[in-house]
Amino acid sequence: MNARQEAVAATRERILSAAYELWLESPYDQVSIDAVSKIAGVSRQTVIRHFGTKDELAFAVADWQKPGEDALREATPGDADGAIAKLLDRYETMGNANIRMLELEGRVPAIDHLLTISRVGHREWIERTLIPGVTGDERLVLALYAATDVTLWKLLRRDLGQSRTETEATILRLVHGVLGGSPEKRSSESSAGKD
Repeated sequence: MNARQEAVAATRERILSAAYELWLESPYDQVSIDAVSKIAGVSRQTVIRHFGTKDELAFAVADWQKPGEDALREATPGDADGAIAKLLDRYETMGNANIRMLELEGRVPAIDHLLTISRVGHREWIERTLIPGVTGDERLVLALYAATDVTLWKLLRRDLGQSRTETEATILRLVHGVLGGSPEKRSSESSAGKD
């Protein structure tokens, strides 16, 4: 019985992985169950048996990839530079797919679900990583959200043609501005306050 359960779990994992990879490369509405089944090395019917519809597969992919995605963006709380570097690494990998999903918002329920999960996760990341221990400052959270949103990455990186390094420097400048300056400036201000 264990061998059968392991085989089912492995098949499910291959399907989720195939769908995820295809959605990184192509718009949601251009990825079919047939394409997922081909990449996963299973029949179309196997995908349907495991997940039902393409939308249900998308819901499952969102839940499946979230822990791994969260782990890749995790940084030391309070280390804005390290956190933004990791965030930009993720945007370099997934940013274009995220932008394609935004284009389908309001038209595909599965995409709306994915975006809701992503937005909640991004806000939690901001609160946990950029402003640990700070609560109740909605304007601060929203300012940091705007400074770290994938749409800003797209504007700088894709629309304005900035390099990854330039994009990271601009986002860091915004984040440090929202947080009250660069780490060096905050350190020297707190030292000056002790004199």
